[in-house]
Parts: sequence; C-alpha cells; structure tokens
Amino acid sequence: MSGFPAMKVRPKSGREVFVGLEPKRTLQDFWIWAFSDLVGNTERGKLAEYIVAMAIGCDMETSSTWESFDILSSEGIKIEVKTSAYIQSWAQEKLSTIVFNIPETRGGDGREKEKKRQADVYVFCVLKHKDQQTIHPLDLSQWEFYVLATKTLNSVFGRQKTVRLNSLVSACKVAPCEYASLGNAIRKAYASEAARES
Repeated sequence: MSGFPAMKVRPKSGREVFVGLEPKRTLQDFWIWAFSDLVGNTERGKLAEYIVAMAIGCDMETSSTWESFDILSSEGIKIEVKTSAYIQSWAQEKLSTIVFNIPETRGGDGREKEKKRQADVYVFCVLKHKDQQTIHPLDLSQWEFYVLATKTLNSVFGRQKTVRLNSLVSACKVAPCEYASLGNAIRKAYASEAARES
C-alpha cells in the first residue's frame, strides 16, 4: 500500500481565490487564461471527454487524470476518447487530415508488463466543421462520433499506433452518430464486446 494513495478530487466552483496574489485572482481567471482555446489539441481533447461523459451520464464527477482510460461509466464501461479536427487554432495552408492515436499502453500507472488497449470502447470524436470563422466547439451539431468496441479495433488494426478516419470507416464499417445517440452507441458497442467474450 502506498503512503500516498490517490487523492480525491472535489469539484471547484471557480470562485476559489489565489492566496498571496494581488490584485485578487480567482480559479475562474486561471481557467479563462488556460483553457479558452477549445479548438487547440489539448483543450479540444478534454472538451471531447466531457461531451462523451455527458452522453453517458457521468459528467457530474471530476475528470480523472491517472486512469489508463478516459471515462468509467456507471455501468462499468471503460471508455477511451480520441479527437481530431479539420480546423486547428494555428495557421493552416489546408484542412487537417483526420488521424487518431490508438497505441497500446501499459495499465496500472505503467507498471503492467503487457501493453494493450485498456478501454472497452473507443469513441472517436471529430470536430467536423470546416469554416474557421464560424467554428464553435460548444455547438454539438459541429461534431460527429464514431464508436467502436476495442476488440474490433484490435482485430482490424492490431498493434497499429495511429489510424486515419477513412481507414477506420472503411475497415470497420463504422458510421458516424450524432450526440443524441452517442450514449446508446457506446452501450451497444460494449454489449457487442461482452457478447464476443461470452
């Protein structure tokens, strides 16, 4: 047993105040400074995780940063969320190609010997909007989602570390879904994974 077990993270309100800082600044000021670029890779990734958490009904907890998967649903579904976009926040000469990272990893904080994909289900989130002037990542109609059981991903792509969207669609015959049907798509993919194991 570790002398420093995992800390319980309690949700913050944003009104918390920095101690020893003048003029007074709040945690919300930090959030505005750090996380306003919702199109950028880092913040877009966290935003996609939150969107998936909302769809599966577990958005009232705080985001875990140390699990070997992104989201654990109330039903026990381990979900990995991947995101990509055509428009980036940096200068572009052309739209980006939609590519996702899908490497195998070591679970248990990297202590496990065997590398594998740790989640039961992968959700590939595409910010599909292609107009820089009107892109708005908080508009869920600008997203589409591709849901795949990990066993399918493993059987088709093996130890491959990245996959392009067109390969994912053609090889796995997966179709995009909208936010309204995302929760059901995740549960259906999980059920199909469980059925293959039994």
